[in-house]
Amino acid sequence: MTLTRTTIAALAFACLAMVFLPTTARAQHSDWILGTYGLNGATQLPEGFYYQNMWSYYHASGSLFIQTRPLISSPLGSLSLNLSGSGSLDLFVDQNIVAWTTPLKILGANYGCDIDIPFAIADASGAASLQPVLNLPGSTVTLPSLQRSGGTTKGSIGDIYVEPINLGWHFRYLDATVSSGFFAPTGPYSPTAKVNIGFGHWTGVFGLGGVAYADAEHTWSLSIYSHYLLYGSQLGNKYELGDVVPFEWGAGKTFNLNNDILKQITIGVVGYAQWQVTNNQIYSTPANGVENSVVNRLEHIRSQIYAAGPGISALTKYGHFTLSYYEEFGAKATPSGRQLMLSAAF
Repeated sequence: MTLTRTTIAALAFACLAMVFLPTTARAQHSDWILGTYGLNGATQLPEGFYYQNMWSYYHASGSLFIQTRPLISSPLGSLSLNLSGSGSLDLFVDQNIVAWTTPLKILGANYGCDIDIPFAIADASGAASLQPVLNLPGSTVTLPSLQRSGGTTKGSIGDIYVEPINLGWHFRYLDATVSSGFFAPTGPYSPTAKVNIGFGHWTGVFGLGGVAYADAEHTWSLSIYSHYLLYGSQLGNKYELGDVVPFEWGAGKTFNLNNDILKQITIGVVGYAQWQVTNNQIYSTPANGVENSVVNRLEHIRSQIYAAGPGISALTKYGHFTLSYYEEFGAKATPSGRQLMLSAAF
C-alpha cells in the first residue's frame, strides 16, 4: 500500500505515544514510583513487622513531549515530527506497604520481604489521554482513533509489587541492601483504553542500595538506591518496552531531640533519575521501507528524567513520618512535572 505523509506522521505519533506516554496510574514514568525512597530510604528496617502508607500526587501539564530531530528521509521528502502535544496528567497513588525484617541471617545479612498494594486515581486530558495501539499485521497498517480532547478519570487497585528477597547488612559507617521482586499485572488494563490503572505486563525488579554515614553517630547520611526493571510483553499489543533504571538518592542531617514524643528529625535534599537502557521491541512486519524506518526510529528512542527537591522526616513515639517534594527536569520522551509525597510508617 502507499503511505501519504499525513499517514506516516499519524503512525509515528501514535507509536511514540503508545510507547512513552504514561497514562497509567501505577507510576508517573514507569512501573516503579520514583521518589518512594528518600532520606535514608536505602537502609533495611530493624527486625520486626511494619506497615507503611505512602501517598503521592504527581502533576504534569502543558507540553507532554519533547520535539525530536527529523524522523526519516523517504522519496516523499524529509519528515519532521513535532511531539509537543499539550494536555494535563494528575496521578494520585496510595501505597500500602507491609514489610517484615526477620532475625534470619543469609551471608551475614538480615533476611526480609515486603509487598506493596497500591490504589490509584488517574485524571488525564488533552494529549495525556492518548493511548493508541500500533498494529502492523503483515502489510496492513491499522491506525488507532486519535482522541486528543476531553478528559478521563479512573481509579482502582494498581499493579501489586512483591519483594520476596530483601537482604540488609549493617556496618559502622555503611548500611547496604540487595533486593529482588516483581510487579504483577493486577490493575485493570485494556489495550484500547485511553487511561489505564494497570500497566498490562509483568516486570522483574532487581535492587541495590546503601546509606553511607560521615560520622559514627549516623547524623550525616547519603542514601542511594538503584533498581533495574525488565519489562515483559504488553498484553494485547505487539511491543515490549526497553529496560529502565530508576535511581533514587537523599542527603540529610539528623538531629536527636530530648523529647518523649518527637525523638529525631532529619532534613535534607532528595532526588531521583531514570534512564531507559535498552531499546523498545515492536513485534511487527513492516510492509515497506517507510514503515520499517518508522518502526526502527521508535525502537531506538529512549526516555530519561531527573528530579530534585527538599525532604524531611521525623521519628516519633507514634511512628515514622516523611514529606518530600520533587521538581522534574531534563525530560526526554516522557512528561516533566512535579510530585509531592507523604508517608507514615508504624
